[in-house]
Amino acid sequence: MSKIVLLAGNGLSVALSSEFSMANITKKFFERLGVEHRRFIEYHMMDKLNVVDFEECIAIIEKLYDELHFHQSFYTNGITGEKLLSAFNLNIVELLKHENSIRASIHTYMALILDIVNWNVKKHLIDSRLKDFVKWLDSIIKDKNQVELFTLNYDLLLESILIDLAPYKFLEYYHQAGQWFAVSKEVPRYYFNPDKVKKQRYKQECNTRLYHLHGSVSSFKDQKNKKIFKVKNEVIKKHDIYNRISELMIVPSIITGGRKTDKIQETPFDFYYDQFVRMMNERKELCEELIIVGYSFRDEHINTAIANRMQLASSKDECSPLKLLIVDYAMSEEGKEIFIDQVNLALGLGEDAADRFIKNDPRISFEGANSILRYYM
Repeated sequence: MSKIVLLAGNGLSVALSSEFSMANITKKFFERLGVEHRRFIEYHMMDKLNVVDFEECIAIIEKLYDELHFHQSFYTNGITGEKLLSAFNLNIVELLKHENSIRASIHTYMALILDIVNWNVKKHLIDSRLKDFVKWLDSIIKDKNQVELFTLNYDLLLESILIDLAPYKFLEYYHQAGQWFAVSKEVPRYYFNPDKVKKQRYKQECNTRLYHLHGSVSSFKDQKNKKIFKVKNEVIKKHDIYNRISELMIVPSIITGGRKTDKIQETPFDFYYDQFVRMMNERKELCEELIIVGYSFRDEHINTAIANRMQLASSKDECSPLKLLIVDYAMSEEGKEIFIDQVNLALGLGEDAADRFIKNDPRISFEGANSILRYYM
């Protein structure tokens, strides 16, 4: 039995459908923006407007919000700020209204993105375009390996695959905790609670676990009780959840835009990331196999953890070997070289590094997710 970690990036979803590409999502994002919201983005981004990367847009708006929030906190949470308010007769109410407006806009953007991402995971596409990837996943689960699935995507692709691989069970960290009466007495909510879920599933054989490192289309934060919860995907469409986030006093529980390293310190992302780090760093938890699919190596915190695992594998300690495969979709020779250079840079592998990636490196496949099956044969 092996400890296997799969890290899935946007490339895995794009392999299923081009609708998941950053350019397509961003294009639809701007098409769906109302006139007021588009003007808001264009005004605050000015010459930095990027119509092919929605994350950059949101990152700049978030930075504006953070600066405004810090500014108003100075005036309302200290004697010096209060004295300035009084001395210059500043209108803190207007400042707070503007801050709340920007925060609401950010939540609207997040909900809009999730609505675009959702509904594109189709079983017939999985069966036709990711057939061998599914066979590989099925095989390692059947062999009763410890399978840890980490996804950076908001979609429910891995859930859909795992549910279809019945009777194999997989573990998430949500438990049913009553009905969501604000929507319907027939709609259950599932609260995030790793400790409780582990106790409930203690005696059940469950070697496959799923972690949404950046959240998912079905997870939200309740602004009243501050709890993270998820609902079944069909509930979102049936009850028009994304268009009712203000009314229901919820916000999407996802990470997008900037400050990802800061955001992973919040629930539930801190738990997910901690699990990933443990499998890359702690001797008793180390994964023996690491499969990375469709990841762009743009997230510094993820790269740091991967680099640590590779360093352990290249050390003289024979207790830390690592079977590694990185799967990408670059087709041209130039594109492949650029990707290899990007990986080396992201992982801090300089010219003299013994484990530096090179052209035709056996640890890198440019044949897509389905090539993993051949790798394991």
